[in-house]
Amino acid sequence: MPYRHPGYAFLEHHGPLSGEADVEAYGNFLRRSAQLDDDRPPVSLERIYTCFGIPIPRQAPLQDQQGILVDGDSGLILIKEDDPLVRRRFTEGHELMELLFDAHYQQEGLPQETAPQRGGFNPEGAYKERLCDRGAAALLMPEASFRARLQMLSMSLQTGRALAKDYQTSLVATLLRMVQLSGGAHALVMWRLGWATAAEKAKGSEPPLLRPGWQAFSASWSVGRLGREQVAGPGSVVAIAPQLGQPLTGTEVVMVGGVERRCHLEVLPLRGGRQQCVLALVHLLE
Repeated sequence: MPYRHPGYAFLEHHGPLSGEADVEAYGNFLRRSAQLDDDRPPVSLERIYTCFGIPIPRQAPLQDQQGILVDGDSGLILIKEDDPLVRRRFTEGHELMELLFDAHYQQEGLPQETAPQRGGFNPEGAYKERLCDRGAAALLMPEASFRARLQMLSMSLQTGRALAKDYQTSLVATLLRMVQLSGGAHALVMWRLGWATAAEKAKGSEPPLLRPGWQAFSASWSVGRLGREQVAGPGSVVAIAPQLGQPLTGTEVVMVGGVERRCHLEVLPLRGGRQQCVLALVHLLE
């Protein structure tokens, strides 16, 4: 089948992009066009490629990127060859989102680096990358079927593992989608070794401690963020899990939004490159 630019096909069907919801609508469009059944995961990216005549992404020895959209006019995508399958699938989803913005900016009549200077919805830089990640998650984990499965199960790391297996997505991406679509008060927090301030880091007199890094919250979480000044105390499951090298759970008082909150934590030690990290699924109890 000859190549048909999926971004242009969507814009012709949907009209110009006007907001973030259009990115998820594009994922729905890709699945419907390929006649995929959202209730039968995992989402077949191969069917989408066949539908639009997109070349199967080529694996390449990329160093500093997981994927590259080489040419929107041909649909050529490169994927980091030594990434795990679930990571490659998410990267492919991300690059399919890049094809949407490729068409959007070309339709605007400006190159991507100058398009944001115009009015309207023209995300750029890190914001566009986050939108592509969100779009990839929505493409691979369709809201209706994913939410239905989540509602039948508990909000837990165990559920995250089960859904990640069903949808062939990474555990972190799956947990982020769970938090996004959950009806309860939940947060996903990545704890990393670090200092509270740049000044403390510059002094280097104290060793780095486990502190909250990036955080994601459900719509019902309204109590604020975990402060950067907070550290995982020696008795916290966040501190103990990497010492034991295994997942742990516990109910603790956590400083959230400057106030002590009672929370249930499910934590999983990870390696972020060479650095020790701890992923925590946090359930607000009060």
